[in-house]
Amino acid sequence: MADLTTKFLGITSPNPFWLASAPPTDKAYNVNRAFEAGWGGAVWKTLGEDPPIVNVNGPRYGAMHGNDRRVLGFNNIELITDRPLGTNLEEVRQIKRDWPDRALIVSVMLPMNEESWAKYVPMIEDTGADGPSSISAARTACPSAAWARRWARCRSTSSSPRTGARSTHACP
Repeated sequence: MADLTTKFLGITSPNPFWLASAPPTDKAYNVNRAFEAGWGGAVWKTLGEDPPIVNVNGPRYGAMHGNDRRVLGFNNIELITDRPLGTNLEEVRQIKRDWPDRALIVSVMLPMNEESWAKYVPMIEDTGADGPSSISAARTACPSAAWARRWARCRSTSSSPRTGARSTHACP
């Protein structure tokens, strides 16, 4: 059998097939089933501040239509989880313990202020997840979030090429 091991942005997974942040990744039960079925990684349903800033009463999808009105695809417009942050973080922690070889990223939507990121990102990092996705996105794609890019640089981890020792760079 072919080896499909993938390394993307420093994160290793057994294959390149990952679930996106969406209703199928909103709880441990669903992510566990996906990993049992062979998926290589998942991006956990978007987390935010506690209590949740929105109330999601059901799935919300929008269809994308072609010129002939055929459905070309669907857009998940359910932005953020309605489950408590603590519940999500504990489930992320358990999934990462049970599936250490699978990629697990946490999608994050936080207010545009440094205090929120300083409070919540360490909580997410403590779960053992491979990373909060919005930090990587802010580092490269969000020109209005200079503070998030600065946070990402300050929290980056590197390894010494000579000794292999790892160090986390923190802002002064």
